[in-house]
Amino acid sequence: MQSNDLLMDDDRYKWYLLQYLELNKNAYCSADQLGDILEISRYKLEKYLQELQDELKENHFNATIDLHETGEIEIHQLTHALVKKMRVYLVERSLTYQIFHCYVTNETSLDKQIEELHVSRSSTYRLYKRLKNKLADEGFQLRQNQLIGDEGMLRNFLFGLYYEIFNGLNSPFDAEIQQQAKELLRYLEHYLNLSLPKTKEHKLLFFMSIGLIRMRKNHLMPQAQIEYVENEATEYLNKWLDSHFSMTATEKRHEIAALLLFCQMMEVDWQVNLKMIEGKEIQMAQELVEEFLHYLADHSRFTIQRLKEDRSLLSGLLRINRRWLLYHFRESTFVTKIQRRYFQEINPKLDELIQDFIERIAQRGLFHSDQERNKLYYDYLFFLITQISVEELEDPVFICIDFSHGSSYNDYIQTMLSSLQTMNICYEEKLSTKTQIYLSDFLIDTLPCHQMIWKRPPTPEDWAEFGHLLLTVKGGAYE
Repeated sequence: MQSNDLLMDDDRYKWYLLQYLELNKNAYCSADQLGDILEISRYKLEKYLQELQDELKENHFNATIDLHETGEIEIHQLTHALVKKMRVYLVERSLTYQIFHCYVTNETSLDKQIEELHVSRSSTYRLYKRLKNKLADEGFQLRQNQLIGDEGMLRNFLFGLYYEIFNGLNSPFDAEIQQQAKELLRYLEHYLNLSLPKTKEHKLLFFMSIGLIRMRKNHLMPQAQIEYVENEATEYLNKWLDSHFSMTATEKRHEIAALLLFCQMMEVDWQVNLKMIEGKEIQMAQELVEEFLHYLADHSRFTIQRLKEDRSLLSGLLRINRRWLLYHFRESTFVTKIQRRYFQEINPKLDELIQDFIERIAQRGLFHSDQERNKLYYDYLFFLITQISVEELEDPVFICIDFSHGSSYNDYIQTMLSSLQTMNICYEEKLSTKTQIYLSDFLIDTLPCHQMIWKRPPTPEDWAEFGHLLLTVKGGAYE
């Protein structure tokens, strides 16, 4: 179940329209193109575009969407931030979302919801049935007005869904829950002397809000996945829970452990000694680190001994695996083929290694969704880019720089190319049998390598052509 499943059908098409138009705002776009992509009629497309324009104006956004008589669609000032705000607007007015949100926050019966929302019984039951099926696909049930399932997985699912929709824009939770979550966060920031970036602050607030909502309805964590030593912060949480809920000492310990574990996975230091309780997820996380290191050693210049001695690499991979297997978070940021292709071109060898490894472990049924698999790919990619040397992972690209103006100009061009150091380039003063690109203002017909002939000085078009050729040469090495 994705956040877009909470949109009404017409609004889901409008959301897809907004996404596409924003992603392609610098390219030509026509009504025929969009109709083919979304598989909708010209009449419906024009209707959706006009409604979107009206709703943008209604929300006091400056963006405009104009459909010309020629069929060309012209947009102005449509930003990614505005698209995210429009999704919140579309979600909040959705009857499907309102039904879902009432079950999550208040466990309100469907009959009472129909009465309060002033909607037809037949259409509401149709939406309820669809929602119930979507939740069942995730392993959860709607029973006696309650969301039922593995409590840890259910909280993680709700956190991921709400955070994706509302992150940084506003909170969908009632004033009491918001006040309680902020009260806890402010104390912990003060006691632990934390200075959290806004993203982590919002994640903590949303995670605590979901936990408070579940505790308020007496849905408690059945077990802990970590052991911890009491300190002033955990003693404060004990007292706070006593003053707001009726729980046993064991139940409180489970709830505090859940918060501590989340903080550890988010790399928030509580200054508490934590010990993971061995379970299948923890064991699997460790086994996958070992498996990946051997896979990396087999497909690079690294030795397994050297990889195992890198404590930063080991702890980082372990944290990524634990976060994945314990929370099954999903990726919604880097989702387009264009975004994936960018990383494939810049880091072809690393991309190939990670994709092949993930494909291998995917056969074991460890992933709950494609988005979750996507997130693991990017978690590995971004972490490994900062941890391992590109020189030991892939062969360099040999470039001979040889301009008529002489060595000082050649040095200048090499300095200009220094921003490409992550591409693992080896510069040569003379042509050799290793040369893959000859960069010059002098054309030689019989060279067995690629030639890039630049003007003096190189134009933006020259740089663009060179970048394309460099990616072609790097990519060709792994085909």
